[in-house]
Amino acid sequence: MSDSIFEVEYRPGEEVVLRFKSPRLRGLPDSTRRHLLAGGREALLALRDILDRAIEKAEKPEKTPRKKRTKIKVQ
Repeated sequence: MSDSIFEVEYRPGEEVVLRFKSPRLRGLPDSTRRHLLAGGREALLALRDILDRAIEKAEKPEKTPRKKRTKIKVQ
């Protein structure tokens, strides 16, 4: 079992699963706690950026490709 605050599960070609766990920081030195909390914060900021990009992409109207017209000479 990991002592990490969050866990990432990834299988190529499938979804990414993030699990956030309650931190167990008791008994650790203060410097270690600060590093773990800062690392967790950075992971959350990265997740926020991913979500912001996904929202932007979802809000953009989809451009339908225009069919190119072909000129045909009629005699």
